[in-house]
Amino acid sequence: MKRMRQISGPDPVGGSSPRKCNRIDNDRISSLPDDILHHIISFLSLREAVSTSVLSHRWKNMYAYMSNLEFDWCKMLAAKRAARRVSNPNRGVYCRKNVRFLVIRIDRFLTRHLGSRIASFKVCCCLKDKYALNINDWIDCAVRKGVENLDLAFTCDDISERMDWPSMGYYEFPTRLLVEGKASRLRHISLRSCMLGLDFQDRFSTLSTLVLCDVHFVGQANPLMFCSCLKLQSLTLQSCFGLERFSISLDYLKSLVVRKCIGLRGIELSAPNLTTFYCEGNVIKISCIKVPNLVEVYVSLGGINVIHTFAQLEKDLPNVKSLTVNKRNIPI
Repeated sequence: MKRMRQISGPDPVGGSSPRKCNRIDNDRISSLPDDILHHIISFLSLREAVSTSVLSHRWKNMYAYMSNLEFDWCKMLAAKRAARRVSNPNRGVYCRKNVRFLVIRIDRFLTRHLGSRIASFKVCCCLKDKYALNINDWIDCAVRKGVENLDLAFTCDDISERMDWPSMGYYEFPTRLLVEGKASRLRHISLRSCMLGLDFQDRFSTLSTLVLCDVHFVGQANPLMFCSCLKLQSLTLQSCFGLERFSISLDYLKSLVVRKCIGLRGIELSAPNLTTFYCEGNVIKISCIKVPNLVEVYVSLGGINVIHTFAQLEKDLPNVKSLTVNKRNIPI
């Protein structure tokens, strides 16, 4: 691709009248190999990458090779409203028309995706089980292309401020679509507002980070359900339902966050490299068996004797440097 540029300047003879000449500028970026252009595209947002298709014939389908894919309902609607100069409504309000808009956009993009690899796949939208087949196809496509980071948020509001979400059905995450054992390339999974079966043990074995927010566990939860996640370094459980108690026995785990999990009654810790533990909930019995490197602990529970709990934790955790114990007055 070449561009002709007109340059004005003084007459070389010394006169005052301007001269005009044509200079040819080579488009050096477009002459780069495809692999380098794909790498450059990876630093752009999805919207910016798609806009490059108008640059030239060479760039027409370059966006279809992106490896980091993010589909955010709120961001897309914000861009749509800005183009139409429409005011921004409450982001927690559910609108079927807007959801269908995003679902169609994702379906079309993945159909046109030409890359052999998807490194990161993120979706944030108020999706319910009505779109289960579409979502399953998205996950299957990402997994087949070796996805490493899978971030699926099926709500985009504050859980405590929801208005109409309780009337919607939760989507059940299809663990069967994930690759088993060491062949999996998954390293990070974040799930929000969905159901999760308890057959995920072999499918999560390669994860280093697992975040579950507003996740309903389906079936009878096994207290040792997380022990198969042998490489897990960070585990976050927030506003989950269906866990009565669980045991952590993981050598690589460094951070554990448990917040407002309904029905949770007991946590057993045996993680030699655990350094940070945050726990917030109702009455939860915490057993610290083997946590020699735990240095930062925050506990906020209901129905406890703060002084007694503090003294017991201080006794069980001789190496702790920061220990905070609060009593919750407001039940979950």
